[in-house]
Amino acid sequence: MAPILEVKDLNAGYGRFHILFDLNFKVDEKEILIVVGPNGSGKSTTLKAIFGIAKVYSGGIIYRGEDITRLPPHEKAKKGLAYLPQTNNVFAELTVEENLRMAGYTLPPDVVDERVRTVLESFPFLKSKLHDKAKSLSGGQRQLLAMAMTLIREPDLMMFDEPTAGLAPIAAKEVVEKILWLRNDLGKTIILVEQNAKLGLEIGDNALLLVSGRIAYYGSAKDLLANKDLGRLYLGLAK
Repeated sequence: MAPILEVKDLNAGYGRFHILFDLNFKVDEKEILIVVGPNGSGKSTTLKAIFGIAKVYSGGIIYRGEDITRLPPHEKAKKGLAYLPQTNNVFAELTVEENLRMAGYTLPPDVVDERVRTVLESFPFLKSKLHDKAKSLSGGQRQLLAMAMTLIREPDLMMFDEPTAGLAPIAAKEVVEKILWLRNDLGKTIILVEQNAKLGLEIGDNALLLVSGRIAYYGSAKDLLANKDLGRLYLGLAK
């Protein structure tokens, strides 16, 4: 079976700031790929390049066999990709219900109604907060709302940029459990950038370790977790 996503010889960055160098990796259907590395290694830029936010200088991004390298983000979203930034991923001044409906603004109203009902069954805590503004939610609840909003569009490939950053351990655990649910129960493919390397590698199938914009490791997440040399050098895992 062909991979859902292939990144080939990718060079990308912002204007004259070259951040990523010759990245090659693929993601299979229903895989969780964990992207880890030191601060400034290009983790977030990798997601932004795939989604069309960072500038691609050369190389290709192939989604379901189609070259989508030069498509703008809204066209990639229509094809089934979703990108959740670490911050500013909800409309703080809108209510929870308004956020969910905004996520489906290009869809027919009856489709939005049905998908909101479906999403609320999967995120039941949101039912009691429908009329609360998003800014009143805790950090973990905002991340879960952002996930729920993304599901309104029913994407196949979901990319998360450090969704547990700044969260209390209990909230981070809940967010990670929801990401596993997205893959295990809904069959979503996940690319997860995670600063907490141990947390991410424990749930990932494969891992991409970036160092200074280049791939230092690509393979089994469990093998990277067990690699004391790489863990000590780049991830703060092994002492």
